[in-house]
Amino acid sequence: MKTMKPTVCAFYEALKQFKTSIDDDDRATDDFDDNTPGMCVTFATDESMSEWAWQTGDNSFAGACYHLPHWVVIYLYRDSNCMELAREVMEQLEYWAEAQ
Repeated sequence: MKTMKPTVCAFYEALKQFKTSIDDDDRATDDFDDNTPGMCVTFATDESMSEWAWQTGDNSFAGACYHLPHWVVIYLYRDSNCMELAREVMEQLEYWAEAQ
């Protein structure tokens, strides 16, 4: 968990790093028709956006994001635009923080 306010740049850097680790057999979804290498990524923050975390893969029962209240789940593929996704993550987390 990071104990600083999340930034678009931080999300971008994380997504770029995750993208390099996508293997040919990795899938972002459980859909049987999903044949594209990718991964599911979750970002989460607390109410004040002073702490945030990420996790990849299944987020059902445990992980770094599990104890934080505001989550954003995205699908990352080898051809994904990481900056576009980072902006989307930030917009959604800011929305949830403002809704408090």
